[in-house]
Amino acid sequence: MMRKMNFLNILILAVTAIISATFTACETGRELSESDFKFDGPLGSDGAVIEKLETNIFKVTLGHAPNQPEWNNKLNFQITGNAKGNDLVLYVEGPPRYAMNEYFYSWSYDMENWNPVHWKAGHRISPERDTLEFPVFEQDQVYVGHQVPVSYDQIEDFITSINPSESVSVDTLGKSLGGRNLYRVTITDPSGPVAANERWVHYFSNSHPGEHNAQWRMIGKIEWLLSDQGRDKRQRSISHFVLMMSPDAPSNGWYRVNAQGVDMNRSYFPEGADKEKQAHEPYIFQRDLEMIMESESPVTTLWGHHTWGGIVEPLLYYVEDDRVGHWTEWRDIIRELDPDNLIKPLDIRKAMPGYGAVSWEAGPHEQFGITTVLCEGAGAIYTKEENKRSGRILIESLAKYYTGTKTD
Repeated sequence: MMRKMNFLNILILAVTAIISATFTACETGRELSESDFKFDGPLGSDGAVIEKLETNIFKVTLGHAPNQPEWNNKLNFQITGNAKGNDLVLYVEGPPRYAMNEYFYSWSYDMENWNPVHWKAGHRISPERDTLEFPVFEQDQVYVGHQVPVSYDQIEDFITSINPSESVSVDTLGKSLGGRNLYRVTITDPSGPVAANERWVHYFSNSHPGEHNAQWRMIGKIEWLLSDQGRDKRQRSISHFVLMMSPDAPSNGWYRVNAQGVDMNRSYFPEGADKEKQAHEPYIFQRDLEMIMESESPVTTLWGHHTWGGIVEPLLYYVEDDRVGHWTEWRDIIRELDPDNLIKPLDIRKAMPGYGAVSWEAGPHEQFGITTVLCEGAGAIYTKEENKRSGRILIESLAKYYTGTKTD
């Protein structure tokens, strides 16, 4: 009798477990299908095609940049539903140039809190095809994007959030080819004791739109400037920010280009802006820069923000200035401010044969004879907060190196 009861109890437990598992499966939704994936949202990937291979295993074939058939669009997408309770494996293929898998990717439930995910092979082994594996998701909607992604809409929201500050002014310089606003954000304390023509002036830009870690680095700079720590700097300087020079890019997955397929960091005209010959957005931004240079407050330093492998790497196109110390003093300041080693030592940019002055660092250096900074790296920095922290370090170093005013 006891054995029968034990068997009956085991049978009841087993049936209960099966029923419980069935209800859990119903609660977490069905398995993923192609229709759950959206490639045309604020973070998108123009031309991407998805094919289901097995349960929660898909193949994605990437499209290419406008007029650049060998330049892949980055893998940005949204899972619009049914993700909860499912894991995900993606086999991804794309055109060979600027490997799709050179950098990490991130996933998020809310486009604010991001988790890194890494390619299985990497670009040195397999630049045209690779695999991403995601954990079992705990929510139905999931966003996936390149590096720590940021959309144009989020950039607009950030600008809107800081605009009420009396130290912030926002200029809309024109429209992109896709009809989005082209912004320059300026931060300075208008009521400070230093006249505008005596203030140091710094200009920060991002030309490659898919290099999102660089955009977070710039946001970190802005947040520091607007904090209590940045008060003195705001009173002694003027800081201009172009956070996204190609705002049509994130929704299309374009890594380096605008809608014309022009590499945005090969779009500067050191001989002067040219509306007829230059790409659309670069002409608007360069003409605006030229107008700043013609004003009573011309630029002291200009920064181009990018992402490549490793930690942050600032490289100087240097012009001696006896109003400040030697550039090695600036290097030492950055070292002191960087206990976590997020930034390589400041160094001089070595010439690249055939590269020319068409970049947004070398071009202004040649055109105006000013110090410019190619602010590279951070491909190995996997969180938004660390990328912003590197920006805070760099802007604080500027405050400590460019002391006083231009006329002291």
